[in-house]
Amino acid sequence: MIMRKIFALLAALAAIISAAALPGPSFAAAKPIELTFWYSWTDKIQENNINLAKMFNETRGKELNIQVTAEYQGTYNELHQKLQAAFVAGKTPSVTVMEIASIKRFAESGVILPLSPYIERDKIDMDDFYKGLLINCNAGGTWYGLPYLRSTPILYMNTTLLEKAGLDPSGPKTWDELAEYCKTVKEKTGAYGITLNSDVWIFEAFMFENGVATLTPDESHSNINSPESRSVFAFFKDLVDKGYVRCVAGEDYGKVAADIMNQKTAMFFNSTADLTYNLELARENGYEINTCFIPSNKSYGVPTGGCNLVLTSRQTDEEREAAWEFIKWMTETKQAAYAHAYTGYVATRKSTAASPEIQALYKEKPQFKVALDQLEQYGHGRPMNPGYAQVIVEWTAAMDAIWSNGADIDSTLAAAEAKIVRMNMLAAK
Repeated sequence: MIMRKIFALLAALAAIISAAALPGPSFAAAKPIELTFWYSWTDKIQENNINLAKMFNETRGKELNIQVTAEYQGTYNELHQKLQAAFVAGKTPSVTVMEIASIKRFAESGVILPLSPYIERDKIDMDDFYKGLLINCNAGGTWYGLPYLRSTPILYMNTTLLEKAGLDPSGPKTWDELAEYCKTVKEKTGAYGITLNSDVWIFEAFMFENGVATLTPDESHSNINSPESRSVFAFFKDLVDKGYVRCVAGEDYGKVAADIMNQKTAMFFNSTADLTYNLELARENGYEINTCFIPSNKSYGVPTGGCNLVLTSRQTDEEREAAWEFIKWMTETKQAAYAHAYTGYVATRKSTAASPEIQALYKEKPQFKVALDQLEQYGHGRPMNPGYAQVIVEWTAAMDAIWSNGADIDSTLAAAEAKIVRMNMLAAK
């Protein structure tokens, strides 16, 4: 019943988008302009991208003589690799999604264009976007992206298992409570309290909750061997050693997904982007899902994630104008509402969250609002140092070694830090 209401809401939003009166265009092509739009991920996210591109073609695109073709390119990393190759070959997509921490790297390499001139000319209200989402849209004081499918990690809970274990289905509020939940679930149900894989994005949240980031404030050094990092590793390693938590390698998220579907775990950390997918999975497999903030330690804290829309550089002036019209439309209030309700990604605009359609969604399905509340109060940006991608590789390897293979914490992290310094990963970036 609830999911039917959500899909009815989506249909209503789609109708509003399709029927909305078009404002006078600032650009109109004399002859048809064909644009390509690259995106990542499948399932509900893919459907959302295809649906919105189709709506654009039927409304704003038809008015302005622009036709957009949406093309799937794999994960963010796969898309970024293809984009670099396309740039070298001289043929890039017109518009692409870009994982937020990669904006600076692609801006400095000339692959993407500044959006500041377009934003200023067309008087885009940047204050309508949530502040925490804008940090990774800007490099060197210049806008390079607009928030599109944006997220935070949240804690998902199989409340059917929690209630079986006699636990409050609203979830744990602190790390101590999280540990107690894991212990109780294992003892009462036989399921793991948590199944998780090595994911640095999730680890960033744990670091923020310990009062630091994964990198120093000037992004010149890693905090991988800091007391705060060691305490995170020790906290989860203790739960793994006791059998309350299952950790798998970073590349093995499929094992996490299997535990979730088969109800072998009560809790898991994941992006709010997968909310609608996880709700459907729960419904199909006979259990209930709730969501909550990632439990706090010294404080709450969470990174933002997801992607922005960016404008590629190797296009004619006319193509750039057409591509900008597509970016503007995709990030407007109504389209942001559609993407939020369809996928679970956070509402990117204040006007979106305040709309009657989304307020009705929050009342009917409060899980959709959890990530937004967490973002507003405790959201942080991600490191944009181009060398951070290499640091992530070393951090993931340390997580695999310690949590999945039982390696010693102190020596593993000391070796990782030494390698990061020796390879000069963060210097002069």
